[in-house]
Amino acid sequence: MIYNKQHAAVCGLFCPACTIFIATQEDPERLKFLANQFEIDLEEMKCNGCRSDKRIPYCDTCKLYPCAQEKGIDFCGECDEYPCDELKEFQTAGAHRFELWEAQEHLIKEGYEKWMEEMTNYYSCPKCGTINSAYDFKCRSCENTPSNQYTKKHGKRIIEFLRKQQTRLKKD
Repeated sequence: MIYNKQHAAVCGLFCPACTIFIATQEDPERLKFLANQFEIDLEEMKCNGCRSDKRIPYCDTCKLYPCAQEKGIDFCGECDEYPCDELKEFQTAGAHRFELWEAQEHLIKEGYEKWMEEMTNYYSCPKCGTINSAYDFKCRSCENTPSNQYTKKHGKRIIEFLRKQQTRLKKD
């Protein structure tokens, strides 16, 4: 299989396992739901990957991708300043970002094609092979639980993270 670097984020996220990427590519109902949740226009909600010209507004404000471009590197782990404060802060802001340090290590040691192959397997349902996000506890195709190795490994931690986020939002 040929892997597209456009789907390997400079920070170490695997775009095909992003709920917004999945919604954009193959799940219009999920995309509508997310657009409503985030109060973003449906077209603005679409994302084709970190390195693409079509990203969601949040990713358009990302400082990591332009920084990597400016420094002429492909991934944050190649930078002399790795891990910078910007990446450290980014890593703590989402449950799908728990493994960014491991991702950077694999990207540097193995290259993005091998890493993407591993991530495809890691985020795929063990029963049907569908790629699921870190927030899909059941496979979105066959409803197998867990939906992938990430949710199997981090499920309780993801739920706790989401509870804390919800509590913070209620306080604001």
